[in-house]
Amino acid sequence: MIGLLHRRLFMPQCSAKKIISFMILMLAAITSWGNSPKLNSITPAGGQRGSEVEINLNGSRLESAKELMFYSPGFEVMKLDTSKTNAVKARLRISKDCELGEHFLRVRTAYGLSEVRNFFVSAFPNIQESEPNNDPAKPQKIPLNSTINGSAGQDDIDYFQVQARQGTRLSVEVEGMRLGRSVFDPYIAILDAKGKTLASSDDTSLLMQDGAITMIVPEDGSYLVLVRETSYAGTPNTLYRLHVGSFPRPMMVYPGGGRIGEKLAATFIGDASGDIAQTLALPSEPADRFAVFARQGELSAPSPNWLRVSPFANVLESAPNQTREQATPALGEPPFALNGIISKDGEADWFRFKAKKGIALDVSVYARRLRSPLDSVIEIHDAKGKSLAQNDDAASADSAVKFTPSEDGEYFLKINDQLMKGAPDYVYRIELTPVTPALFISIPQAARNDSQTRQSIAVAQGNRMATLITARRANLSGPLTISVPGLPPGVALHAETMMGKQNDMPIVFEAASDAPSAGKLLDLVAETTNGLRGAYAQNVEFIYGPNNSVYYGQKLAKLAVAVTEPAPFKIHVVEPKVPLVQGGSMDLKIVADRQPGFEDPITLKMLWNPPGVSSQPEIVLPKGQSNISYPLNANSGADAQKWKIAILGSTTVNGGTVWASTPLAGIEVAAPFLTGKIETLAIEPGQKGKLICKLDQQVPFEGKAKVRLMGLPDKVTAKEAEVTSTDKEVTFDVTVAADCPTRSTRVLFCSVLVVKDGEPVPHGIASGGVIRITPPKKSGPVADTKVASGKPKP
Repeated sequence: MIGLLHRRLFMPQCSAKKIISFMILMLAAITSWGNSPKLNSITPAGGQRGSEVEINLNGSRLESAKELMFYSPGFEVMKLDTSKTNAVKARLRISKDCELGEHFLRVRTAYGLSEVRNFFVSAFPNIQESEPNNDPAKPQKIPLNSTINGSAGQDDIDYFQVQARQGTRLSVEVEGMRLGRSVFDPYIAILDAKGKTLASSDDTSLLMQDGAITMIVPEDGSYLVLVRETSYAGTPNTLYRLHVGSFPRPMMVYPGGGRIGEKLAATFIGDASGDIAQTLALPSEPADRFAVFARQGELSAPSPNWLRVSPFANVLESAPNQTREQATPALGEPPFALNGIISKDGEADWFRFKAKKGIALDVSVYARRLRSPLDSVIEIHDAKGKSLAQNDDAASADSAVKFTPSEDGEYFLKINDQLMKGAPDYVYRIELTPVTPALFISIPQAARNDSQTRQSIAVAQGNRMATLITARRANLSGPLTISVPGLPPGVALHAETMMGKQNDMPIVFEAASDAPSAGKLLDLVAETTNGLRGAYAQNVEFIYGPNNSVYYGQKLAKLAVAVTEPAPFKIHVVEPKVPLVQGGSMDLKIVADRQPGFEDPITLKMLWNPPGVSSQPEIVLPKGQSNISYPLNANSGADAQKWKIAILGSTTVNGGTVWASTPLAGIEVAAPFLTGKIETLAIEPGQKGKLICKLDQQVPFEGKAKVRLMGLPDKVTAKEAEVTSTDKEVTFDVTVAADCPTRSTRVLFCSVLVVKDGEPVPHGIASGGVIRITPPKKSGPVADTKVASGKPKP
């Protein structure tokens, strides 16, 4: 910019007033460029439904916040205060019918979309922890049925006191790891007035690293609830939400699923007051995990239990069914869902069913996925008792197997825990279905252990933003059409048909220059020619543990799309007129249109390479430059067809990233103009020789192509040659220096340069050629054939 102003200042026709106006406009343009926001945390991490709560959203570059985008209904933003740097203050109204538990949101600013963070809704009044409360003799007194927002630092133990009556239920549940802040493994306990521990919890199958307690109060009086980090290693960021009350807290629900659109007679298991019977209305669409809440009177569990909802009828185990002879029968043939409980140690459950010869079946267990403690093992037997198939952990800790009956008849299924454990909450559901097609769509992670970067679409006005999508097909093939219905006004999607052999493909979102600033949560749809639609999901991994294991994460089914203020650059690809040939290379030209005053470097990244094509992960367009070449290489087996690619560009502004992409650009991978095979040459040091490469013309070309022999050893040279499209061979004049060491080289190849339509088409052909530098032939008297001992050599 300084150089530009310097040139302007010395233009004689430019008045001082015009110069000042120009400088003001330039500075205004520069300072208006924004970048993507970052949302680190929300405090408090939750609120009571039916109330208003003020929250602080902390991070970076949040000053231009336009809205909070919630992934679920029940929230109204009453006020959005952006007066503070790197923070937003919002006043939320939470509806009376807002679902309890975890919800998700993003911040949309004028320049981008933040990460996803979670926010929790409870049924009880929210109370802030008040220090000091780390002395059991001086606990913080709280009313029953409260939610406390607190923190447990290093060596910190928080005590809360409640009054409870004999024979009533006292339940405690903590949200610690689930807040998604840090590796916080909370420990909770209930103590009597004398300090005796009556019940405690560290981890649970239902809540994972978070604990829950449910007990019956032994006598009237005061009780202490204790919270701490399990190893006393908390930090100021180890926040928690603690629910204390007389609410139900079951660990599992049986059966583990039901049929779409029906009412399910269910039993919640594991509450201190005993089993809780409840009729549950199931949704009209299938769900891998459907949230259900145990309720008694006006009280509800703070967080849900989980059901699988599918189109299949339920078969419930009938005891006893612990042997093959006692197997519970499934009426009819699959599909159906088998449901049961491994209720005690050493137990195995059996079912029998009928199946048709040659009709393949998917057999899938849903237990750990529903937060059951069962680590299943399944085994299928024929009518004679022969084992036909077995599986332990095909779907994480859940079992799954494909099974094709060899004949019509009756078959048996056995299920047990891997360690032969059992308990009343070891619930399982087994779905037996004919093998059916399925389709799943996602956006791959931009980097390892990064489930948030570039998982949303923020496209600048008058610009474009690309993303890579991945299709995972099961039992299907064929092309897919991609769509995103309901895009914000002025936004268009550019997507090719994804061919049957493709798993990855770039798509581009483009916003008109007058597209209004807006944001939406939308479906990303992939559809087959016969109408099967794929389900999109983003796996949000909030907390990582040792060995990059995911301690806590959730799955979201909507794609966030937003229109932002203009970016300081646009980029496009100069589409090549010639193909990238198999075994060849290409310099792809990228051009940047910079806004006045923007001179910073732009990082360019090839979003996706066609099969068999490779490139550098990224290159940098240097400061002030407007174009650069991006080298591509194709191996000899690259898929020969026309492809669409996109390149992502990014730059850093005020510590954040601004993104833009090229439009979809066409490149063609094609067969080479010619191939060849190098004949072996043996030659001595100090000699000259001729090396021949036999040519096989594949595609006619005009004029002459230049051919160079590559991979020659040191001190060996060969002159460049030329060929036409009719030549059957090319001869190279090879010169070997007198002091060249003897050796064999097997890496010769030919570099061919064909010019088509004024553009070069480089080839690499005839790889694996051999040249042998042999010792000079000896002359003179015959060498002595004896060795020092006098004995002749063998």
